Amino acid sequence: MKLITIPKPVEGFQTQSLDGEIVLLHPVRNIIIHINQTGALIWELCDCKRTVDEIIELLSAAYPDARDAIAEDVPETIQTLVKEGALKSK
Repeated sequence: MKLITIPKPVEGFQTQSLDGEIVLLHPVRNIIIHINQTGALIWELCDCKRTVDEIIELLSAAYPDARDAIAEDVPETIQTLVKEGALKSK
């Protein structure tokens, strides 16, 4: 799968808390994607303007002790959300 540069949310998805878990929900397409708090934060930063590298930099600045994990987690999470149909390339 090709790595995208600027992730764009697919229209209709929204974050919700469901039974104490965070999910991305697309009510029309009846899709539920379970994500953790980090995934929800990454989702919120996917605004059609920021590149993947900019998202990594923002999170690394906020959590400098986790810089290496962030550099791995952000692209993996974005690719998972692309595969699940919640994100696409701008």
